[in-house]
Amino acid sequence: MRLSVGPEAGSTESNPTEGAPPSTEPPRTEPAVAPVDGSTTGRAPAIHSGDPWAEAGRALLRFHLGRVLSHVPGVIAGEDAEEVHAMRVAARRMRAAWRVFGDGFERESSRRYRQELRDLGSRLGAVRDLDVLIGILVAHAGRQGDRQRGGLEPLFVAWRAERAVRRAELLDMLGSDGFGAFISDYQELVATPGLATRAAAPHTPGLVRNRMPATIWRAYQDVWAFDGDLRGADLATLHQLRIAAKWLRYTLEFAREPLEPDATALIRPVVALQDYLGDQHDQHVAAEMAREFVASSSLTPAELKAIGLFTTYLDQDVDRLRRTIRSTWPPIVGSRYRRGLGRAIARF
Repeated sequence: MRLSVGPEAGSTESNPTEGAPPSTEPPRTEPAVAPVDGSTTGRAPAIHSGDPWAEAGRALLRFHLGRVLSHVPGVIAGEDAEEVHAMRVAARRMRAAWRVFGDGFERESSRRYRQELRDLGSRLGAVRDLDVLIGILVAHAGRQGDRQRGGLEPLFVAWRAERAVRRAELLDMLGSDGFGAFISDYQELVATPGLATRAAAPHTPGLVRNRMPATIWRAYQDVWAFDGDLRGADLATLHQLRIAAKWLRYTLEFAREPLEPDATALIRPVVALQDYLGDQHDQHVAAEMAREFVASSSLTPAELKAIGLFTTYLDQDVDRLRRTIRSTWPPIVGSRYRRGLGRAIARF
């Protein structure tokens, strides 16, 4: 079985390995680079309205690189699945920082680093996606009787085996000379003010205060564009909305300090929408992957029944979430939110 899901699947908070039988893990390997110290693992650096655009981005890139590297030992140890999740989130935020601030850097540098981070995110996501699928399956099995749980065992074994393969690929990457060289090069970029900064023409907006307002509005417009009857939207449309909401959330989080005291009120409803759509996406992916497994496997009638009930439950939950999405929508697209966003942006 090969996992073929979107690049952003996975927000389940339960421990996906709880109640799982032991599995064969690849041998531990040494990271290609040493983790940074804990000084970069606290609160993200504040950016201010008078900061140069590229240097504000550099500070965020430096912080989230520290977050990424701080989780490498835990990912390699493999004792806590949340280490993969945390490392993936940090890598995703780095990619978001490039998306927001990348035009302040030389084009070739931006392209190269974003591609490297995309590859890292893909490796982390392949493991995390399996953790999410397994967590959904374990939660469902915990609500069933012994016979139904037994019927789900082949699916559980297959997903665990796939996770072991993806984890081995991730560890190979983290232990590779190529990854070490990338991190060494990247550390120089984020630690050196002015390095690879794109030259700007005179009178070109180059500070946070004259770049971030338009950036925030564009991110908001990308979400607002989905306004309409979302109850009838298909899953592909809702997945695109979740991606747009994610970029809006990260953009607002990067600008938290200048947006205060309204930052939390602006971010909270976006997080709620993103989480809602994430739950729906995870359930849909789990159902599709379970059906793919059934189609490619020889199973007993009891196993077919148990997995069939699992997919039916997931389909019903996906449909329920699609029907009730409107509960999370008005707090973001209403005029009250836009007025609050406008007032906050005006503080730049």
